[in-house]
Amino acid sequence: MHPLASDQRQPESVAVRIFAPAKLNLFLHVLGRRPEDGLHALQSLFVFLSLGDEVTFSPAEQNDLRMTPDMDVAREQNLAWRALSLVQGFAPELPSVQVSVDKVIPTEAGLGGGTADAAAVVHWAEQYGYQRTGQTADIRSSLAGLGADMPPAMDQKARLWMGSGDQPGPRVLGLSGVPVLLLKPPTGVSTRACFTGLKGQFSPPVDWHPDASARDQIIAARNDLEAPAQTLNPEIATALASLAALPGVWLVRMTGSGSTCFALFHEKGPRDAALALVQRTRPTWWSGAADII
Repeated sequence: MHPLASDQRQPESVAVRIFAPAKLNLFLHVLGRRPEDGLHALQSLFVFLSLGDEVTFSPAEQNDLRMTPDMDVAREQNLAWRALSLVQGFAPELPSVQVSVDKVIPTEAGLGGGTADAAAVVHWAEQYGYQRTGQTADIRSSLAGLGADMPPAMDQKARLWMGSGDQPGPRVLGLSGVPVLLLKPPTGVSTRACFTGLKGQFSPPVDWHPDASARDQIIAARNDLEAPAQTLNPEIATALASLAALPGVWLVRMTGSGSTCFALFHEKGPRDAALALVQRTRPTWWSGAADII
């Protein structure tokens, strides 16, 4: 499911629902530090999943935000709320809305749940602007400082990203429909601590060849944050080992800075059987099944 297309536009008085998909980093190479700002230079392959949050925008007299289940996060720190303030500041003609987020993506997971919800705000704003004027305002530029994952989250395509995650590279084809199993230990990992744990151990970029096998190139890459994340949270190593032991898997890796790990399967049947197994053997861990979209 994708944000509503222009031929699905709804009247201004009608609530609009937008799907906010989780992301995976199929690989993540940390290339070094950028001299201009000290941020880490990255290369990563982002894909998006059929698992995600549902974000509903309902007409309201004043802005409001409701999270289900309720989350112990100050409204001012919620990325969807911050995105709403930014886009309304950029485009004052946008109406007041109640934003209701049905959370499926867990927090501190490396699945981009916060940026997915913020990107849903952008897609709603763009859709509203198209309804009113027939044109899409450059709303995305107003969210540049909201987070490094925002450009991929707004793009929602399988694509290589460079820089700090904000410079788009080529699309990657042939991954749609790949079955995915997700497994997250109960404890998360600090992204800042993960990068600090690298201690200057950087990787060269993947020399991506669009005409070569995407799967082979993904398998040959890695996630440079896996090692420091496992030091911070040894349960990540347990998750990776558990997934690697499953039949029918062609890739096991951690996404982002964790703590979610994932397995990519050749077919859905073994993936579904594996989900039942991990739910039975690790009932206190979060798990889920999805497909790459």
